[in-house]
Amino acid sequence: MTYALRILSATTLLAVTAAFAQPVEPVLAQAKANKQPLLDTLKELVAIESGSRDREGLDRLAELIASKLTALGGEVRIVEAADIYKMEDTPEKIGRAVHATFRGTGTKKVLMIAHMDTVYLKGMGEKQPFRVDADNAYGLGIADDKQGIAVIIHTVKMLKDLGFKDFGTLTVLINGDEEISSPGSRSLITRLGAEHDAVFSVEGSRAQSDKLALATAGIASARHNWTSSLIRIAPADSE
Repeated sequence: MTYALRILSATTLLAVTAAFAQPVEPVLAQAKANKQPLLDTLKELVAIESGSRDREGLDRLAELIASKLTALGGEVRIVEAADIYKMEDTPEKIGRAVHATFRGTGTKKVLMIAHMDTVYLKGMGEKQPFRVDADNAYGLGIADDKQGIAVIIHTVKMLKDLGFKDFGTLTVLINGDEEISSPGSRSLITRLGAEHDAVFSVEGSRAQSDKLALATAGIASARHNWTSSLIRIAPADSE
């Protein structure tokens, strides 16, 4: 399956899961209608370089994401890193997170998360700009995880256009430090996860796969401080 169609499938899956009371055809029609707008959003996201250590780029991207979620009716705020878990490679300035809340008329609480930071160095985007070639879209950070941001934005738009509000709270959290182990957002993600009934982590799937992962492996870091001493053993006949 091509990349564009995988995005479309992921959008449909999230919308169908949330809007389970809606007939399938209206949801599918919305997903198809959002294909080009989603690609347009993806182009905007990819155009802003946002390496994990590029605070300027991350701030620009956070503002763009916040404006789009605000336009959809969300209560949006941009959150500074807090309760920072310091590691050996934690930068001095950590990317902020975008937190948006949408109120429904139901009872269940749903959280959708993605991340805006990438592993690419500043300046690489000029050499590899966003482009669409046939059924494939290309660009730095497109799969990990700017497509996830686009999918979330357009899933929320689909729910709005469908008039679906049968949820208590729909929360969106886009953090800016995932690629460096989320030192400034891990406590927020942990807290929000515990407060919601369901959590969707919207990351890219493997090629030719539309599987929904129920659990994934975490990471671990270990460091040992070695100490050494030098003992000089003198020959028996030395003074």
